[in-house]
Amino acid sequence: MSTSQSYSPEHAQNRADRLNERGEVPRVSIFDMTPQRFRHEFQLPSQPVVLTHALETATPLNIEKLVSLVGEIEVLTRIYGEDRFSRPKTEWKSYCEMQSMTIAKYCEHLNDGSAKRDHMYLALIEMGQTALRTVVGPCLDLIARNTGLRQHPKIDMNLWVGPGGHLEPLHYDGMDGTLSQFRGAKRVSLFSPKQTKNLYPFPVSHGKMPPTFSQPYIDQPDFVQYPKLAQALEHRKVIILAEGETLYMPVGWWHEIEAIETDYICSINRFWIVDPIWRYAQAPEAAFFQLVGKLRQLRNTVK
Repeated sequence: MSTSQSYSPEHAQNRADRLNERGEVPRVSIFDMTPQRFRHEFQLPSQPVVLTHALETATPLNIEKLVSLVGEIEVLTRIYGEDRFSRPKTEWKSYCEMQSMTIAKYCEHLNDGSAKRDHMYLALIEMGQTALRTVVGPCLDLIARNTGLRQHPKIDMNLWVGPGGHLEPLHYDGMDGTLSQFRGAKRVSLFSPKQTKNLYPFPVSHGKMPPTFSQPYIDQPDFVQYPKLAQALEHRKVIILAEGETLYMPVGWWHEIEAIETDYICSINRFWIVDPIWRYAQAPEAAFFQLVGKLRQLRNTVK
């Protein structure tokens, strides 16, 4: 990517185009789902699906309710900075800066606009031991029962709160995951693990950005520097994940997530055990880095 290229959603495509879905990700009501159907149609073949109607008892989750449940908890907040997306990812010195603040303080930044200006994002915050669990937990438990997904033993549920327009760059995870929209909507781009080489992951030698992240901007592609990206874009799936919907993303599936313009968005994600374990063969890069992470945890435990 040339050093002058940057990412700008408003210039990448017009709004109508950006809200168009593509790639045929099915939607299924949670009440029409059974563990047998989920395993046969989605889990074993590692195919994404949008689950509807699972969150109805807890949506929308307004900001006042969120603050009343978890406001005084102090967490690390991601600070991407004003100019983050005006530069190529290859020039990023790190993924983001981190700043400690209470969730109530972060919500003040949302209300006064500084969270949007500075790309501040409250992300990947474990909420399983808080009062929020009593509100959204039953929805996640319903998903578990009707899909047969088995929750990761060390992770219950992670909170994501941010301003409209925020972008989480293209990356993949080493476990099955679900993303549930409790407030607002998100535009999610998905790519199969088969497209990994065409998405140009950061090399391990880069050191500043994890190799689970993609180098190019997919909405403003540079086909001179990243010629194989054109092949990946032919297989791109785009969904508009509406408030009240949950997206199942199998292990190794690449995803870029953009909050559609609104005052703020609130999501909960949960990671699930990859079952059966042979499914890692469908996403070998994810399997490798998941193993590396476990070995690091083991080494730190031994120390």
